[in-house]
Amino acid sequence: MMGSVLLSVFRVVLELGLQCGVLFLLLPVMFWLAEDVPALLSGRAVAPLRERYARFATFWRLLLRHGLPVEDGLMLALGFLAMLCLAGLSLVMPEVGSLMGAWLADPLLMGGILLVGAVWAVPGRLWSAHGRCCATLCLTECFLVLAAPGVTGLQGVQRLLLAAPGSSLAGTSLCCAVALALTASLPGADSLADEMVGRGQRASRVARDQRQVIVAIYRVAWALLLGDLLLPVLFGLEGPAGVVGLMVRFGGGSLLVALGRMTGMSRNGRFVALLLGLAGLMALAGRFAV
Repeated sequence: MMGSVLLSVFRVVLELGLQCGVLFLLLPVMFWLAEDVPALLSGRAVAPLRERYARFATFWRLLLRHGLPVEDGLMLALGFLAMLCLAGLSLVMPEVGSLMGAWLADPLLMGGILLVGAVWAVPGRLWSAHGRCCATLCLTECFLVLAAPGVTGLQGVQRLLLAAPGSSLAGTSLCCAVALALTASLPGADSLADEMVGRGQRASRVARDQRQVIVAIYRVAWALLLGDLLLPVLFGLEGPAGVVGLMVRFGGGSLLVALGRMTGMSRNGRFVALLLGLAGLMALAGRFAV
């Protein structure tokens, strides 16, 4: 009996350890895709991908050597937890991924954590931006529950869509993903640097670089949340397919964020309201069709 319990605990630890290892390897690639590729396409010179890996390794080496303030360490832990849940990986023990995807990978819970990180990083930013994003998150949760009653988390959304491909839940999720992309309130690198200088805190370059890496993790997790809503059928795949699905979902979410910035639609509140109204109508249609 004790042996079986220890074996189960070992498998759970192994699964979570492998998932963390995969994310550590992929995060510099995600940073490069989200920040450097758009700059490269606009004609600006950017550092090569290996430079991203070098910076990420330096971040963890300094963290292990000197540590972080309690507040920064807590936000790093929450941001990485959000990444781990939204990644939807199942490498060795699918039950662990299914449990996290059903109970922890909830759009409102994960989005709320990411918004807390935005307030922590730039507390002086206008609260109206955070309020709009929070309201969109709450409506997203309501519409998903309305369209798929009894379904829990992104794993439940994925399973329902695989069981009923013609469900209006896909359209509801798509509209909510675009609306969240247009109301995103996570700070960029420039606004973070201005905020830190304005507050006169952590003036050293090392501290600024550490804070920027933590905020970059939050931005990557936000793009992944959008990708999970945009392509929910790719969430929670097992084995190597899960890693491929993770990158495809992240690419889709990053594309939504980039399009929102390029088109300037984030300033069009009527368009966001139209998207949310359409999502609500689809959710109602799916609810009455059940």
